[in-house]
Formats: sequence, structure tokens, C-alpha cells
Amino acid sequence: MAQHDPPPWTKYVEYTFTAIYTFESLVKILARGFCLHAFTFLRDPWNWLDFSVIIMAYTTEFVDLGNVSALRTFRVLRALKTISVISGLKTIVGALIQSVKKLADVMVLTVFCLSVFALIGLQLFMGNLRHKCVRNFTALNGTNGSVEADGLVWES
Repeated sequence: MAQHDPPPWTKYVEYTFTAIYTFESLVKILARGFCLHAFTFLRDPWNWLDFSVIIMAYTTEFVDLGNVSALRTFRVLRALKTISVISGLKTIVGALIQSVKKLADVMVLTVFCLSVFALIGLQLFMGNLRHKCVRNFTALNGTNGSVEADGLVWES
């Protein structure tokens, strides 16, 4: 169920949280620097998420891109900012990312094994699966193998 006209107070809440996120990022940038040295703001991947969420918030608000609702989907990423605040959650997400990297190796091995069996199946059943069971209707009505049923003419 989509809301076409959200309540007017949601805009004020959105502005408030965008201002809080911007203030937090500005404090981090002033304390650590932006990107040139070690331990600066953009050297931490969690801050990349914060920075991109803030940029998308300002882009969707101030730049008129027409009815581009795809950029509004980036609002969901604002909930991911809580990951960088809670250290236990950061550990869990880090473990999930590492497990996905290991699963990529498993998927490559699985695709390789399935492709080997697919090639074996292609060689074993080469062209044999094209045969179809077709009834010979000449014995049923004796009219050159055509049958009329429900207004349609079926021919063999």
C-alpha cells in the first residue's frame, strides 16, 4: 500500500534527521579531517555510508529530478546508520559480509559442477528430447488427420 500524499509532519521529521546527520558528519570531519590522511572521515567505510545517505537526502530534496522515486529508495539506507553506532551490530554485519565472500567461492564451485553435468546431459540426450507424442486422428474420423473441437481445428 503506497502513500501518495504523506502527512505534512513527515517532511519536518525528515529535515530534522537530515540536519542531525549533517551535524554529526561535520563534527567528525572537523575532528578527523576529510580524506587526505590516515584516520580521516572517508577512510572508514561506515562513514562512506553516512556520507552517501546525506548526499542522497540533499539531492532528493533540492535537485528537481522529476518524479524519480528510485532516489527515494535510498532513504532506507538511513536505518543502516544505526549499525555504525552499535558496536555489536557492526561485528555481526562484518561477519555477514565475510560469510558472503566465502559463499561466493561456494557458488563458483557449484556453477562449475552443474555446468559439467549439464554438458554430460547435452551429450547423452543430444536431440532425443525433441520427439513428441502426437495422436494420429485419421483413425478417429477419417478426414486426413484433422479434428474439430470447440471451434478449433487440430491437425497432425
